[in-house]
Amino acid sequence: GYGVELYHQRIGETLAALLADDERRQIHRRLAQAIEARGLDDPEALYEDYLAAGERDRAAVHAESAARKATSALAFDRAALFYRHAIELMPGAPNEVDLKIRLGDALANAGRPAEAAREFLEAAKATTLRRSLELQQRAGAQLLTGGHIEEGLEVFRVVLESAGFKLAKGPKRALWSLILRRLWIRIRGLEFTECEASSIPEADLFRIDICWAIATGLGAVDLVRSADFQSRHLLLALRAGEPFRVSRAIAFEAAQSASPGGPAQKRVAPMLHRAEALADKVGHPYAIAMSLWARGISSFLVGNWREAADSFERAVEVFRDRCTGVSWELGIAQRFMLSALLYIGELAEVSRRIPALLDAALEQGNIFAATDLRTRLNLIWLAADDPDRARMEVIEALKIWPRDGFHLQHYSSMLAMAQIELYTDDAEVAWKHGMAQRKALKGSLLLRTQLLRVDSQYLRARTALASAVHARVANQRDLLLRTAERMAQDIAKEKMLWSDPLVPLIRAAIAHNRGDESLTAEFLREAVQGFDLADMGLRAMTARRRLGQTLGGDRGRELVAEADDWMRNQEIKNPVLMTRMVAPGWRE
Repeated sequence: GYGVELYHQRIGETLAALLADDERRQIHRRLAQAIEARGLDDPEALYEDYLAAGERDRAAVHAESAARKATSALAFDRAALFYRHAIELMPGAPNEVDLKIRLGDALANAGRPAEAAREFLEAAKATTLRRSLELQQRAGAQLLTGGHIEEGLEVFRVVLESAGFKLAKGPKRALWSLILRRLWIRIRGLEFTECEASSIPEADLFRIDICWAIATGLGAVDLVRSADFQSRHLLLALRAGEPFRVSRAIAFEAAQSASPGGPAQKRVAPMLHRAEALADKVGHPYAIAMSLWARGISSFLVGNWREAADSFERAVEVFRDRCTGVSWELGIAQRFMLSALLYIGELAEVSRRIPALLDAALEQGNIFAATDLRTRLNLIWLAADDPDRARMEVIEALKIWPRDGFHLQHYSSMLAMAQIELYTDDAEVAWKHGMAQRKALKGSLLLRTQLLRVDSQYLRARTALASAVHARVANQRDLLLRTAERMAQDIAKEKMLWSDPLVPLIRAAIAHNRGDESLTAEFLREAVQGFDLADMGLRAMTARRRLGQTLGGDRGRELVAEADDWMRNQEIKNPVLMTRMVAPGWRE
């Protein structure tokens, strides 16, 4: 039992204290020799015993063996610990650069991007120019995917110049470059002549990998500059013809080309099929996972939430079980999957998963993952009826996220903050959150993505409707209702299964404010039907609740009770306030 072990440990410590240093060292040396003589594969014990015996060189050799063994067992934090021991024991050893690179790999695999980058940059200082650039590129990629945007771009500027590239100064300049390249991709098609990697000049492969690192690093931050580098990445990969890199490039191009939503579906579908066929042919687990990942993103961007969640679930399995060095891809897949589940209305499941993911992201120093979880998935704290915690999480996220530019994370924070204010009935503050950042949001070109555009229009309609309820002057109220109607008209132009029901939901609130309850009920019935069809549980139930309030009587009470039961099953503690946040415009 545990008590016996503790007792023996104390005896051991007491006996050890009675021994002279030489005797203690001799015992450890003999223990190590006995382990070696018996052929036991226990490098950790050998490291401990040789270290205690004062034989630092031998301890270093076994620390390295322990690190390799831990890596094979996918125990990457443990591997990092032993690589550190090996480096500390043998400063200036001939293999120090290799050990630092392996330490960087272990940290990257353990999901510690900033620490991994530090080791790659240290190793880069003491090696050849060619290898140094490669290590800097890897460090830059780790920094970007970990959310250390400015530091990552700073590292990349040096690498980019050496490869003859330049990063566009802002989204608008990147957009022109992107439009021209996408046009060329359409003209030339996705055909390529297959070549072995060994027959392609290293410099060409290096240029492809730099473009990939920047495209992925900025992929969930600065969508336009990321797409600009992705289009270069695809063209270079097609020209080189190495199947694995082409498969990866086509998958990512399909994911990024899906951002316009509905209008892009025809163009994206054949690209996805191509990526999947090529991934199957290449047979590499990473290529297969990337094709599933791309299908997940393209499904998500057109509102096929269940298909998206299923594709991401499968991608997560392959990344986690059959790939290494994929903490960014794995994290993106997990967070998109949780976002899809939120749209479906699976709040209980999302609320269950997020705390452990957030703890891990904070412990690993992954700013990108932590910011995403705190802002994009902020709804879970409102479900728990804890708006103070929800607000605190956004504030903490913004404290560590880079201030320059207007990234997807700034948009998610704006949305989260406005929703918190709607929940707490601070309509004026919610309106100001949106208005204050409208110019920055437009300049970021994030609204080229249909999903973000519709969500931002719906948010503007909601803040207008919530403010209209509190308007003291009839003119002001009318102005706010007209703003909401304008947003409804804009959303109606999108013609998507998932966005269409937002239009009657907004118009129901306008009709209610104008005193037309029969028109209010008509619009709400249409909204309920549309959200049910689009498999959007939370929005469907809030519309049902509003319909119940409008109808009154037994039928109305039934609908309110149905919505409240569903919400309580999803661990939504306060159905009244959740309804006010999702579908404002009524006095509670």
